[in-house]
Amino acid sequence: MKVRALILTVAAIANSAIAQDYQDYADGYEQDNLYQDYANKQQEQGGGGGGGLVKSIGAFGISYLIGAKVHSGRISKKMKTKHLKDQKALYTQYYNDVYRLEEQKAEQQAVIEQLQAALA
Repeated sequence: MKVRALILTVAAIANSAIAQDYQDYADGYEQDNLYQDYANKQQEQGGGGGGGLVKSIGAFGISYLIGAKVHSGRISKKMKTKHLKDQKALYTQYYNDVYRLEEQKAEQQAVIEQLQAALA
């Protein structure tokens, strides 16, 4: 019996410690409705910030355009360099071909003059 009484007493003390009312420590800070007022105000406004998806899409679009501008500038510069190099090679080949044709023409003129001199 003594053990049973002791267990009941310990259980009662533990129960009262767990279910302690903290209003004793409030010192004039009674429960307020700050959060409830905030939640009601937000609900009246329409639920919150919104526009998160719009901002994300806008940021994506702007970054895409900036990135496209940068990368297209790089590619444009590389292509311009490549085309200038190709154009230089083409003009060099053209100049060399014209020079060879002029040499052949001069040689043929010399052969024609020799043949005309031999016939006359």
